[in-house]
Amino acid sequence: MDKTRIEGQKLDMHPARVAHWLAAKDEWETAKNIFPIYMEVSPVGVCNHECTFCSVDYMLDREDAPRLEYTVLERALTDMAQQGLLSAMFAGAGEPLLYKDKATGKTLADVIVHADTVGVDTAITTNAVLLTEKFAERAFQAKRLRWVRTSLNAGDRETYAAIHRTKPEDFDTVLRNLENAVKIRERIGARVQILAQIVVVPEAQGKRRRSLLQENYPSNIHTVLPLATRLRDIGVDNLAVKPYKQHLVEKDVSRSNMYATVAYDQISKMFDDVEALETDQFEITIRRETMAHEDSAERGYKACYSTPYHWAYIEADGELWACSAHVGRVEHGKELGDHRFRLGNVNELSFMDIWHGERRKACWEYTRKSPAEGGLDVDTCMRGCQMDMPNRYLWDLMNPEPTRSFIK
Repeated sequence: MDKTRIEGQKLDMHPARVAHWLAAKDEWETAKNIFPIYMEVSPVGVCNHECTFCSVDYMLDREDAPRLEYTVLERALTDMAQQGLLSAMFAGAGEPLLYKDKATGKTLADVIVHADTVGVDTAITTNAVLLTEKFAERAFQAKRLRWVRTSLNAGDRETYAAIHRTKPEDFDTVLRNLENAVKIRERIGARVQILAQIVVVPEAQGKRRRSLLQENYPSNIHTVLPLATRLRDIGVDNLAVKPYKQHLVEKDVSRSNMYATVAYDQISKMFDDVEALETDQFEITIRRETMAHEDSAERGYKACYSTPYHWAYIEADGELWACSAHVGRVEHGKELGDHRFRLGNVNELSFMDIWHGERRKACWEYTRKSPAEGGLDVDTCMRGCQMDMPNRYLWDLMNPEPTRSFIK
């Protein structure tokens, strides 16, 4: 089952916004007022784990260890809500629950509560080591906190420690935190969904980023069934089983590039017994369609219609990017990422100034051009990116089948 449409897109549930995009996208004076529906935010640029499959590993060895100030987050969320932002997901390059504002002592739970007051739905993707009872008690007060998704990438302590590059005790901590979160939710009557996901990877051999040391990494495929059993018994709502995605920034020195050629056509068939664990209260989403897309040579669309319109991404240093797949930074005079997608910094400018600014206009022009005209070639983009499914939907809208009038 996939009642929450994890495997897919929800852009079709916003017909007025899509209609506005269709009418306004072709002229800058109208296109500049197409505002994001959804935003991803990385409140802190450091992590307490070093997962072997990390899709943003190149952002985690930066020297400045950035974090957004609470006043900046508060202002940005308020400004974006006034322009029609509906949702914000806190995740990004770092572990979001590490966030604590130096000046005020406020945590991500306070950010979540503020978003609630300005009408923005929120969600968190976390490794849940720091999903403490104190955090849950505060964050779960927000009625618009829709879900907390835990990245839990093995079903036993040893495999978990090897893939997360952490101590085995963290596995026990995470399961205990999830169990407590479920109890707190029930006690206070919160409606937040408690979710989990596992990125399935085979056994591999590779190196840490910018390391010469060759290491062996275990497969976690055999642990999916015991993980699903544990999570069902705890009271978690959903487990998503998903494929690895290879980022394209400094791919040759990535610590995750040993998974780049994984074929999921056979792996996806191994989970029928996992789906048998589903109950009315516990859903399992095997992301077979996404796995098939990872293996397919056909992308399904020839232009990115999501960027720079329907979503955006704020990095912990304040830079607002039109697409997280191209996020980067400048360090020692070297640019990482594709800075044609970097629109401006929320530490320095208001959201409106950035969204109406020259850098977004240039990004808008770039994504509209064909590759032959020097524009974006989506075939060079990260496969299975965040906007992959919305782009498939928008491509079909823009390139309809001749039989489209037959609506049944």
